[in-house]
Formats: sequence, structure tokens, C-alpha cells
Amino acid sequence: MIFLFLTLLTGALIVSFFQKYILRVKEPDIEELWRELEEQKWYKELRADPKREAFLNSSKRDGLLHDPYYVRKIIDKEGHRDGFIRHVKEKA
Repeated sequence: MIFLFLTLLTGALIVSFFQKYILRVKEPDIEELWRELEEQKWYKELRADPKREAFLNSSKRDGLLHDPYYVRKIIDKEGHRDGFIRHVKEKA
């Protein structure tokens, strides 16, 4: 069982190394995504309310907006965006 775990871990490390150094796949830049998010009309409407703006700022520090892949999804896909807007309205 430990052998299987070590084999899977080694495989993951090799794939990660291959992506990072051979293919030069880089992680998305969260600051760039936040700038792109700030330009969205629906996001500007959410930020108009001071309570929601405080919630969105805290979400950037340690919430949903801290994950670059999730930010990309809410910018690109309407279903994710609607779910995020509903989440913000419920929590704030």
C-alpha cells in the first residue's frame, strides 16, 4: 500500500516538473485576473453596495476570489457567475 502511494506521489512530481520546466505552463496571475474582474459590469454593480464591497475584499484575501481558477471561471462562464452573485448576495 505504501509502495502504491509512493509510486503515485512520484508520478505526480514528474508530471508537475514536466509541466513547469519543459512545457513552461505557468500559474495564472491572480492580480491580472482581479483587474479583469474589476472591469466587469456585473462586478461593478456588486461593489456598489458597501456591505458587499467589504465581503468581496475579504473574499480576495481568503475566500473564493483567492483562487485564480475560480476567478477565471466566474469571468468566463455565466453559470458560475450567477452562482457567485447569488452567494455574495446571501452572505453580505
